[in-house]
Amino acid sequence: MYLCLYAGNSSESFMHKAIKRLIFKYITKNCSNIKESSLEKHFGSRRADVYFKLHSGEEVAVEIQNSYISVKEVMDRTIDYNKKGVYVLWILNGKGNAVGASKYPENRRDMRISPVENILHSLYGGRVYYVNVNEYTNKYAVTTPYALHFSPSEKKPRDIYKDTFGYYFIRDVNYMPIPSWDLLCIDYRFKIGRFYDQSAVNSLIERLDMFLEKIGKRKCKNCQKRFKIFRRCSVENNCSFKSFRDKKLLKLIFEQFGDVYGPSIILDALYRIAEDKDIGINRKYIKKGYAKYFEK
Repeated sequence: MYLCLYAGNSSESFMHKAIKRLIFKYITKNCSNIKESSLEKHFGSRRADVYFKLHSGEEVAVEIQNSYISVKEVMDRTIDYNKKGVYVLWILNGKGNAVGASKYPENRRDMRISPVENILHSLYGGRVYYVNVNEYTNKYAVTTPYALHFSPSEKKPRDIYKDTFGYYFIRDVNYMPIPSWDLLCIDYRFKIGRFYDQSAVNSLIERLDMFLEKIGKRKCKNCQKRFKIFRRCSVENNCSFKSFRDKKLLKLIFEQFGDVYGPSIILDALYRIAEDKDIGINRKYIKKGYAKYFEK
């Protein structure tokens, strides 16, 4: 869905207003748990770009960011809203000046992300929300919001970098669809408003559980043949069949999921799964790979 607007310029204020209108119109129309909604609402010295009140009573202030903003200002606004009992939903313009490089709803490797993107990713438990403003002849179209998940790059260290334009990080980026536009209010360190989308790690954990279960059910094809004359081995005769384990299974997982998720997310997901059960891979292999990306 796009919201199309006609204008004679692409000024900062116009972009900001266009995104506000999209967020207000789309969420109000598609969110089933909204009781009240309005464009702008004052909370003392703070003014929310869009405001929603849920049927359960929670209030959500939507902050739309197109221009550059510091990490300190993001945290100050978030804390100010939280002190008033208000949850905050931050949404960035994927092509605006608050991002390290232009973002799109797609998987990419070695992307620049700004310090603000990095802190929002932490606040929102592994996701940052964006919209894009696309320019056409005498017309601008605002996309619906989407979520991106960041993970450590396979090629670049997790350090912060600096150039003439400012500070940035290098991360792999994974696009995650938003299946429901209902708003969810989370109390974890801060009062955060978000959508009902999964993080990339949780999505992969579900897929890995199904994949490992399927692998665990593999059986020797020769043992299963109907007529004994065609069997070159049998369960009773010391069948040498072995299920995939350790490095071989790890290689198979990377072949299956590597192109979509990348190595760091795969190792993060395996590390979490292996804490609860035996998955057929020696934990030392998982820990070694996990430490490469997540431990300094």
